[in-house]
Amino acid sequence: MPTMGDGGHLSPETAVPGNRVTLLEDGEEAYPAMLEAIASARQTILMDSYIFNDDKAGRLFADALAERAGAGVQVHLTVDGVGTINVPDEFFADLARSNVAVLEYRPVAPWRLGWGLLRRNHRKLLVVDGRIGFVGGINIGDNWLPQRLGGRGWHDIHVRIEGPAVTTLSRLALATWLSRTGLAPNPRLFSQGAEAVGDTHVSIVGSSERKKRRPIRSAYLRAIKHAKRYVYIANAYFIPDRGLRRALRNAVRRGVDVRVMVPADGDILPAQLASQALLGHALRSGLRVFRWQGAMLHAKTAVIDDEWATVGSFNLDHRSWSMNLEVNVIVPEAEFATELREIFERDETRCVELARETWRARPLWKRLIERFFFLFHRWM
Repeated sequence: MPTMGDGGHLSPETAVPGNRVTLLEDGEEAYPAMLEAIASARQTILMDSYIFNDDKAGRLFADALAERAGAGVQVHLTVDGVGTINVPDEFFADLARSNVAVLEYRPVAPWRLGWGLLRRNHRKLLVVDGRIGFVGGINIGDNWLPQRLGGRGWHDIHVRIEGPAVTTLSRLALATWLSRTGLAPNPRLFSQGAEAVGDTHVSIVGSSERKKRRPIRSAYLRAIKHAKRYVYIANAYFIPDRGLRRALRNAVRRGVDVRVMVPADGDILPAQLASQALLGHALRSGLRVFRWQGAMLHAKTAVIDDEWATVGSFNLDHRSWSMNLEVNVIVPEAEFATELREIFERDETRCVELARETWRARPLWKRLIERFFFLFHRWM
């Protein structure tokens, strides 16, 4: 049974019972599990990936999708126009010639149908036969490939789901096809209800073009406001809005242990600088801030009170809650939350904790540059 269900204080989102949920760390665990699921497909594959590169990892997945399409499986792949801006058109043309249906979400070229700049499909999801789903922060590219295989070994978290909650993932992916093309794959075939396979309650919370609500941010706010013991957040692009900053500050005032883990060296310099502009505020508010020292920390996770946990594509920044299509899985159960907390605490040993006095003593010119980039954080 979930620690918080329909009447729970942290997670009022509808939690679907009957699921089995597995945490996957990095491409080391996620890629083999995803490729195995793709290889097992007999009817349908739905995949959204913000980044899908033409590199070693990308070709592994492209070959796997093409092989299943050639075997008669209906394969629909959505990639983002900005996330794949540097990928040659021929790469996806080859997939299309292999019977993979490819949708480029909002290409950045004004002369192309459905083009756009700001609103992006930032999801990373995969659904196989309507019964196995994957959600998290891991894109398809060598950044997530293990270093022993020639990749960069970015640190990230993904989730494998089996059971009825997978149907919501299918519907989110199908809704994108319908909104962008006017045509949707056969919903009966692609979103057939999965049977119960476990005892875990799961909420799939996502944004879509037709729903302008901000459900993931709202879920974060509710959970933080009701936290009693701790809030642990790991996020690659930590630029929370005033409402989230206030909720975190108030949690500290209630005696809650609030910890935030961010990358020491981000992959997008303007976003890194904008985030650093807020770290002083976080420290003054009583948050503990840990800077990850390994390969890029790209995770987007939170765990609260060993009762509520979320993993997904949602960054704590303006773009994720106001512009992008995102998806997170929320699990309001102790076993999953405890496992995610243990990962966070283990990762702390690879971090350097910021001291308020040391951070405040940085040169003025650095702080001014950070404040400058923070002025543009809404567009990062």
